[in-house]
Amino acid sequence: MKKNVLASVFAVSLSLTLAACGQQATAPASTDATLGAQAAQGSQRYVVVFRNATLPADASARIMKAGGKVAKSIGNAGVATITGTAATRAALEKDSAVLAVGIEHRYELPKNTDRVLATAANTRGAFSVTAADTLYSYQWDMRRIGAQVAADRVGAAQTKVTVGVLDTGVMSDHPDMVGQLAFSKGTNYCQETGKDGTTGYPAYSKYIDFDAHPNWNEADGCATTTVTYEDHGTHVAGTVAGKAGGGGIIGVAPGVKIAAYKVFDRYRYTDTDGSIVDAVGGFDGPIFDAIIDAANRGVNVINMSLGGTLDRSNRDDNASWLAWQRVMNYADKKGTLIIASAGNAAENSNGTIAHIPSDVPGIMSVSATGVTALKTVDGQLVANGPDVLAFYSNYGASTDIAAPGGDCGTNPANGLSWCDSVNRPNRPATYFYHLILSSVIDYTTGAPTYAWFAGTSMASPHVAGVAALVKAQHPEFSTNQLKAYLKRSAENVGQKQTFGSGLSNADLATR
Repeated sequence: MKKNVLASVFAVSLSLTLAACGQQATAPASTDATLGAQAAQGSQRYVVVFRNATLPADASARIMKAGGKVAKSIGNAGVATITGTAATRAALEKDSAVLAVGIEHRYELPKNTDRVLATAANTRGAFSVTAADTLYSYQWDMRRIGAQVAADRVGAAQTKVTVGVLDTGVMSDHPDMVGQLAFSKGTNYCQETGKDGTTGYPAYSKYIDFDAHPNWNEADGCATTTVTYEDHGTHVAGTVAGKAGGGGIIGVAPGVKIAAYKVFDRYRYTDTDGSIVDAVGGFDGPIFDAIIDAANRGVNVINMSLGGTLDRSNRDDNASWLAWQRVMNYADKKGTLIIASAGNAAENSNGTIAHIPSDVPGIMSVSATGVTALKTVDGQLVANGPDVLAFYSNYGASTDIAAPGGDCGTNPANGLSWCDSVNRPNRPATYFYHLILSSVIDYTTGAPTYAWFAGTSMASPHVAGVAALVKAQHPEFSTNQLKAYLKRSAENVGQKQTFGSGLSNADLATR
């Protein structure tokens, strides 16, 4: 596509009340029972957490003796994902070297639909925007947190910092991503090589067929179908490090490198109402594998705009919880700070149900903000009102910090979001300007384009970008020091239960 077309075609999610784009909740219990619950017969995927934080030398032998097979070996965390039967599980639970065994969990992303035409303005230059960044005028979020001032201030030091994006893959040949990737790698089960020659490209032509294999394991293989392209990871990466002069948007830290991990698999099954579900989901094993790999490679910051919920009173969920803690602790010891989206269920996280991974101790949980109104100043959209908790965002004691995730603006007549069910039928035509604009890949053609999304998925990469800029200034910071500094430098915008320590502000954090 030519640049003038790229600059005028956008996608916008219109289903925000159901899943503000970027929400990654696990499927309802009935669906999970179809896809991943313990089967009476046949093979199933499990997470095995050993008592020690490293795998015992005979871990594979123990698993094989129990009738299982190793799928992913997370040796540095004492965790393995395996395939086996109910008898395998029972045998491992009696093994003195094993702490817990549970079903391998799945985490999802929603689909994005609809398109709207728009035009764009241009602006200025350096590690900040250039005249080629034709869509910067719509990036109110970057101006709200002082991103480009901070990027200019930090300068070339940011090129030494790498942010891992664990997601659906990143379009390495997108105009705003060309040259921004340190590497691209797939850790998902149904791997395939994209047109850039890597397994981390966001192309999905292989899928897990749960109709043919309800208790699917790797030995069953992956079916093939018409290729589709998942845009979520490219949107997230653009917010972190969309490059200056790329031809559209610009990220918080345009000099930072991206380590792109494709941790999601496409899958298909027939729902109880007879409809075909064709979606993407990430499983524990591939995500753990990516975290360990990133930590071992010295990736400074990991962004995970993904998640689901776990009930720690459930033994399956508790095994995943323990595994997440192990993997997170390893990353922390290696100096890798993990930042994650808080979730989009508009729920208080103070209850017994944990949002994963954001509620895992040590992981930085990010809630999403919007602004009540926007105005145009010198041809650029800027915030024109107070910051508010986005209508979909989770909140609570586990929230560490907040960042722009996009909302729909506020109806002054009732003080509610224009995307609230009461206001939605009458929302302004330009409500989507309040969302977050970034780079994407077209779902069907694979062409580079741009889209407005909203979600805590969009908030988390803002914080990852700020963390990268701070790390560039303070390479000596440990993960705990970096996390504490980000919280200390945040802008106070309201209650701690809602915004954590405040709004992540790149300008304030890099002064």
